[in-house]
Amino acid sequence: MKPTVAPAPHLRRAGTVVTIASLTGIAFATLLPEPSPAIGSIFCLVCGSAGVVSAILNVFLFVPLGVGLALYGLPGKRALLGMCALSVLIETAQFFVISGRYATIGDVLTNSLGGALGFAIIRYATSWLRPSPRMALSLGVGWSALWLATQTVSAFGFSPAIPSSEYYGQIAPLLGNFEQFRGVVVSARIGDVTVPDTRFPNSHRVRELLIHGGIVTTAVVPGPQTSGIAPIVGVADTGEREIVLVAQEGEDLLFGVRTGAAVLRLRAPVFAIPDAFVAAPPSDSGYATDTLKVTASYSAREVWVNARSATSRSRRFPITASLGWTMFLPFQWFIEGTPTELVVSAIWIACLLFPFGYWVGGAVRFRQAHDAARIRMTAISIALVLLYVGLVIIPRAFGVSAATPSEWLAALTGILSGTALAHRASAPEAKTRRRD
Repeated sequence: MKPTVAPAPHLRRAGTVVTIASLTGIAFATLLPEPSPAIGSIFCLVCGSAGVVSAILNVFLFVPLGVGLALYGLPGKRALLGMCALSVLIETAQFFVISGRYATIGDVLTNSLGGALGFAIIRYATSWLRPSPRMALSLGVGWSALWLATQTVSAFGFSPAIPSSEYYGQIAPLLGNFEQFRGVVVSARIGDVTVPDTRFPNSHRVRELLIHGGIVTTAVVPGPQTSGIAPIVGVADTGEREIVLVAQEGEDLLFGVRTGAAVLRLRAPVFAIPDAFVAAPPSDSGYATDTLKVTASYSAREVWVNARSATSRSRRFPITASLGWTMFLPFQWFIEGTPTELVVSAIWIACLLFPFGYWVGGAVRFRQAHDAARIRMTAISIALVLLYVGLVIIPRAFGVSAATPSEWLAALTGILSGTALAHRASAPEAKTRRRD
């Protein structure tokens, strides 16, 4: 849709600033060399173990550029062609010139999609900020479906996804971009099965143990601290998929198993106990004087990790779908069960449900007075059913714990905040309609 009038000067100035800032950010994100070359095919659409995360980030990278061009008043076709051409130029530079980068068709598509999304957000701002009741209802239904899909992805992402394959044990392995553990692995077991430094004689038994939350136990003599992730004990399959990981990063102990996040190519959930490797003081040789015994288990409902030497550090991590934000970050997040994570999870839930409250509130704003009470009760009932499905039924379908009371409170806060804003935004228009 072409604008009927030229944008106001202040909008053009704002568009210029946003466009320049966006181009600067894109340049820093895409044109700087990386320390090591990445491997990928130019025809790849979703590349790498966290390919979906990369695709989402590529979309969001170009959204501000689309916003800036729309504010400036550039016609839609020219803006979309320009953003697509820019993405092609970036991928060409990455392919021929910039070390450590790789070009793919998928990047061009996701960048262009992000630019188009940003452009549409501004160009059709009136339609979604002050929609008609019918449009608001459609937007609310669409957003509720998106939220339920997000809850489904989050719940599935935390559920164990252990493939049926041949498994290989790894004892202090040297793998790819990881560091090597500099201590001594005394023993390692999964349930009653010893972890070898070769192929497991009975992979089916190991798979059954992991599916049912089998306990992973290892005893190590810690060595010098590492600056990066150093696998201590691992399990991989013939497809080189990581099934189990017990690792050290500096003073922290890390633990994780393969979950649905790996299937969806999102960030795999990794759980950490801080300062697990400072309990045992090192000797003159650099090795600890005490053995560190690690026991851990993973189920969809809860992760339990214990590290015991001179002192004991134990932690249980209740798993709910509200932790899904950790899978979409541009970097690996180690879940520690901190208050910060609880706050971020609450904000995540509230922000996801805020648009639903805004549009549902807008859908009922202009009804007749005698129908208002009935419509409000219907809307409240639908909202509660939606929350129950998203916070209880979907998580339990994947074995994940249902939402906690604090998460319910965050969800209700998001909906009520959106509804309040919708009524406030529509108040002047409603007064005008009543006068007429």
